Order: sequence, then C-alpha cells, then structure tokens
Amino acid sequence: MPRNHVILVGFMGAGKSSVGRLLARRLGRCFVETDDMIASREGRSISEIFRREGEARFRELEAEAVEALRLKSGEVIATGGGLPCREQRMETLRALGTVVWLRGDLAELVARARRTGARPMLQGRTPEEIEALYRSREPYYRLAHVTVDTTGLGPDQVAARVLAALRDTHAARV
Repeated sequence: MPRNHVILVGFMGAGKSSVGRLLARRLGRCFVETDDMIASREGRSISEIFRREGEARFRELEAEAVEALRLKSGEVIATGGGLPCREQRMETLRALGTVVWLRGDLAELVARARRTGARPMLQGRTPEEIEALYRSREPYYRLAHVTVDTTGLGPDQVAARVLAALRDTHAARV
C-alpha cells in the first residue's frame, strides 16, 4: 500500500534537507531526515558512526531506517545521498510514495556539501573519486518518479519546482 510520502533523493549538496523542510511546511506535512533518524536511534553523529563502525554498518542502519518509514505516512523525507543506491532500495522507496531526484551540477553540489558540514563520503577523496561516486549513484537516482534540476537555484526556487512537478505527477496519475 503506498504511503504517500514525498521522498527526496540526490547527491550530497543537492539541497534535500533545506528543500525538504520548505516542502513540508508548504504541504503541511512532517519532515524527516533518514540521517537524523539514524543518529537519534544510535545516540551519535553520522560521522562518528562512519569513523567507529564504517560505511557498511551505516548502510545497515539506513536499511533499518527505510523499514521504519513503512510505519509512517504522508511525510516529506530527505534521504542520505547513498541511501537509494543499494539493490532494490529505489523500488522500496517508490512503493512508499513519490520519489524526487534533486539533480544538479556536480561541482556545485560538492561546493555546497563542503560548506554545510562534515561529509564522511567526501573526506580524503580526490575530485576524480567524488565524480566516480556520483556516476555510480546516478543510475539509482534516475529511477525516481520525478527529476528536478537544482543547478543555479536556491532552496525556495527548487521547492517551487518540486511542488509544480508533484502537482503534474499527481494529475498524470489520477
């Protein structure tokens, strides 16, 4: 049974958190970040989980967070950048609601991500490695119901485009 969530996916720096908060406010819904769900449940930061237990453990915790989303309905959800990039994960997200890929220019995304705090997936990586990571995730992101290009746009503009896309998508499904 679809849970009518609006689920934002995309690379680090795409604006999933800031756009998600704006969308939730405009739609009168609750806002949830999967990274916050994990940090709250584990009682420590995502950076600390990566440092102490590694990426593999963090990905297990993401799977648990996705399962917890099945118990909720009608929320705006910002996922971690790598959350959708596992076998069958996008299919699961699509079954929970409308998945929106916030796509942007890679250089702009990385610059935004570096400005907004600790990003374990950026630490110690060369620009070529970051581009390879992005390219490896793109096929998953492409499975979203809707794609909104964020290049050169602020959060308000992106939120407006997502709302318009959601209206169009909903109209097409009715």
